[in-house]
Amino acid sequence: MKVGMIQCVIISAVLAILGYLIFASANINSNLPLTVSLSLLVSGIITPILASLISSRERTTNQQSDVSSADVSTLYVGNLPYRANEDAVKAFFSDFIAVQSVRLMKDRKTGKRKGYGFIEVVTDDVDSAIDQLNDTTFQERTLKVRPAKDKNDNN
Repeated sequence: MKVGMIQCVIISAVLAILGYLIFASANINSNLPLTVSLSLLVSGIITPILASLISSRERTTNQQSDVSSADVSTLYVGNLPYRANEDAVKAFFSDFIAVQSVRLMKDRKTGKRKGYGFIEVVTDDVDSAIDQLNDTTFQERTLKVRPAKDKNDNN
């Protein structure tokens, strides 16, 4: 049993006891089965929420440790559809490679997307990722994937 699960079981038991005490002190027609049912209902609603919060925190911690053990590279992606958003691009690229973040460029005045962006990927072999992704079709457009240049590069 993981630590998060033990915490969840303890919290659930405490909530069941608290729920019982609260409903019992309300003296709902001195109906014990109803009081127990309501207290279990309270703990049954809160426990899954706590379990999902604890497990998502553990997943986030595990993903962060995985990212630090691998190299993070930034790729330039051109010829993106103007209607594409960050979530759609991330979902598409995630089929090929571990994506850490997506940044699509927008025009400052109009707020419309410019058709290119940058994707941070977790990989030890950038060239292989580029070979895999360059010239793939996404939303009826052929993508151009290259290593991103540093802002300081004037080449």
